[in-house]
Amino acid sequence: MSGGGVFTDILAAAGRIFEVMVEGHWETVGMLFDSLGKGTMRINRNAYGSMGGGGSLRGSSPEVSGYAVPTKEVESKFAK
Repeated sequence: MSGGGVFTDILAAAGRIFEVMVEGHWETVGMLFDSLGKGTMRINRNAYGSMGGGGSLRGSSPEVSGYAVPTKEVESKFAK
């Protein structure tokens, strides 16, 4: 404190507290945006293989892979 008086010292301390809070909030917001961007890239890479640096799609359709092939028509499952 510079010794300018009680009110000056209080205002200087409040200014420093505000400055630390603003810097902390901006750092937190920056980390949130960074995480959001990385998550979005991961989703795009999984959904669209050629987008975001991925090579190809990870999966294939059930008809090609042979898994999850329906045994009966969907309409018959819900028929009454």
